[in-house]
Amino acid sequence: MTDLESRTFVDATCGLTLPYRLFVPQPTRPPLGLLLFLHGAGERGSDNQAQLKNDALAWVQPALQDQHPTVVVFPQCPADAMWVDTPWDEGRYSIEQTPISKPMSAVLNLLASVQDEFAIDEHRLLVTGLSMGGYGAWDIVARNPTKFAGALVLCGGGDPSQAPALRDLPLWVFHGEDDAAVPVRGSRLMIQALRAVGAKPRYSELPDVGHNVWIHAYRDPEVLSWLLSQTRP
Repeated sequence: MTDLESRTFVDATCGLTLPYRLFVPQPTRPPLGLLLFLHGAGERGSDNQAQLKNDALAWVQPALQDQHPTVVVFPQCPADAMWVDTPWDEGRYSIEQTPISKPMSAVLNLLASVQDEFAIDEHRLLVTGLSMGGYGAWDIVARNPTKFAGALVLCGGGDPSQAPALRDLPLWVFHGEDDAAVPVRGSRLMIQALRAVGAKPRYSELPDVGHNVWIHAYRDPEVLSWLLSQTRP
């Protein structure tokens, strides 16, 4: 298996430069899946290293990759920006009133670039994110409801009005009941809205757990394998 390559993506469209780490399983066995990992607020910056915290490297474990060969992209959001331009403590926002952020626009173009470079199975585009990245994961699937094969969303918040567009997307959502950073109602509102339109998301609300729900989700082989096994019809 290769190490994570340190790269920079320059998006001329929105005028933003994103540092990112890239993992490509070796030997390559195309077609490969493609996983986007969206970090939280504390990992913003330009060192191209901080975004690998919080069990992010769980996705490149040899045993997991042997079973589900997947390219993994770890972009780093600038220190003065967010994946979604909305306060985290609200637990929800409106996509109609919140234009796509520059970092998220750059991420979409970055994904297209990686797809062009490698033999990616277009039916195996996946996303996971935690905290600020949880908001980002909700945002990117809501704005691109037919693009992704599955999403694992940790301690985030989204736009419940977008639930009908996400009805058929495989989703697994985690949130700690005692989260003081991003209120658990953010996930509850999304799950309620999804179930109301006939969706069947998996929801793990963990009692006596605070914000760091990733130590439960990203350390569970069943959860990791679930996401990487998703395929869009």
